[in-house]
Amino acid sequence: MKQLITTLTGIFLVNFVFPQDMPLSQLLIPNENWELVSNQNGFTDAPTADNKGNFFFSDMKSKHGLFSFNSMEKVTPFLNGVTGISGMKFGSNGNLYACRAKKHEVVEINPKNNEIKVLVKDVHPNDLVITHKGYLYFTETKKKQVTFFNTKTGEIKVADKGITAPNGICLSPDQGTLVVSDYKGKHCWAFRIETDGSLKFKQPYMTMRRKPDPTKRTILPNFQSSAKGDGMITDAYGRYYVATELGVQYFDPTGRLSGVIPGPSDIKGISSVTFAGRNMEYMYITCFDKVYRLKTKTQGIHPQDGPQKYPPKLKN
Repeated sequence: MKQLITTLTGIFLVNFVFPQDMPLSQLLIPNENWELVSNQNGFTDAPTADNKGNFFFSDMKSKHGLFSFNSMEKVTPFLNGVTGISGMKFGSNGNLYACRAKKHEVVEINPKNNEIKVLVKDVHPNDLVITHKGYLYFTETKKKQVTFFNTKTGEIKVADKGITAPNGICLSPDQGTLVVSDYKGKHCWAFRIETDGSLKFKQPYMTMRRKPDPTKRTILPNFQSSAKGDGMITDAYGRYYVATELGVQYFDPTGRLSGVIPGPSDIKGISSVTFAGRNMEYMYITCFDKVYRLKTKTQGIHPQDGPQKYPPKLKN
């Protein structure tokens, strides 16, 4: 089942005078539309992919918890009983790292034997990323902070504090930059990752588009204070994709907005986004009770690939 994508021309690059790094024509495939992957769920979130490109997601209201969508293109339960997962990523070792929000813990799951190891307790994790060095960063939205955990030494510390509502989190392809979305603001914040895992040089890196504010009527347009920036991911070319109220907003490596991809017409909103598929060419979005995917011209990064020094050749 596919749905037509409608271009939001009024949103793209209104205030930008520089050319787009990647216009929609270089990202979207003509006549390729959103395809329904799963429906009749409770609340879907935490989309991610393993080293083979298999897609996984969480249903936070389901007793099954986690689901997979493999090469057979069939949704099946994955690790029954692992519930309340709000964010998860596969590490280069093949294990799954997850924010078990309802139990206030971060866990490591071995898919081979289903062993679950609690890494951090008494926290309020929302979403996470893990580097090839084993540095794990997770957002704690209620505490307005980003927390660092070293999976090799057990060190845990506050990496940053002050973002209004830190939510989505992702790494640049070279794993040298950490980016965090602010659910209650308009910016995605960037940090340089130091060799010891600490974060430096915090700055508002990307400005997300927001909906117009109908309560404020002036000559110049007024916008709502928040873009509701949620889950996010990067592709192999260093471009960032953020789930927002308007759709999936994507930015070039310098932080310039390149466009907004509207979601399907029958969804309530988009909670997160990722890339999966054998060639990591499918963009997957979790949309409350549904999951959709869209085949694109770009590609994501397999977890086992580690830091990327050079981007692949652009597809025509």
